[in-house]
Amino acid sequence: MKESKIKKIRENITEVEFQKLLTYLRGSEILNKNTKINFTRTFTLLYFTGCRLNEIKQLKIKDIKTIFSSEELIILTPKTNKERKLFFSKNAIKEIKKCFELKNLDDNDFIIGTKGDYSKVPSDITYITAINKFIQKVLGERYSSHSFRSGLITDMSKTINAKFIKEFIGHSDISTTMRYIKPTDSDLRGCLIR
Repeated sequence: MKESKIKKIRENITEVEFQKLLTYLRGSEILNKNTKINFTRTFTLLYFTGCRLNEIKQLKIKDIKTIFSSEELIILTPKTNKERKLFFSKNAIKEIKKCFELKNLDDNDFIIGTKGDYSKVPSDITYITAINKFIQKVLGERYSSHSFRSGLITDMSKTINAKFIKEFIGHSDISTTMRYIKPTDSDLRGCLIR
């Protein structure tokens, strides 16, 4: 009889895990300065936007300036080849500003660079692997960069209509959005009635 593959539980990245990643990142003596900058920018934008990693990688300095000036940004989603509008709270902008020293950067530089060169980005597979390896080292094997997206959607689902979340996150079908909602252990414990 053929063994079926076990589908493992994937955990969400919420504020607690996000802060743990940033703390570990700041204290790491193994990672070089450029990697720390890339990872800090990536984690911060993933946390506040629920974007996919390849959406973050395509951003340029001019996009960050647009966020700071208008509190929103239209991006192209490579997965679906559709535009998506991102919105940013005052708190999100404050945290994103901590990741960028814009004085010496060109508007067309990418926000994620290769070996300190921000005119080019690392390959998708290289960067995704590096990010996920770091996340799993700090948080455990049940986490990945996509855990940021799932965490944001789950947090939003507690107070916001799923139709609004669908639009915010850029899904074309609400059933996709619903699959992302993963209650935390404390959410499930709160369901106990006996």
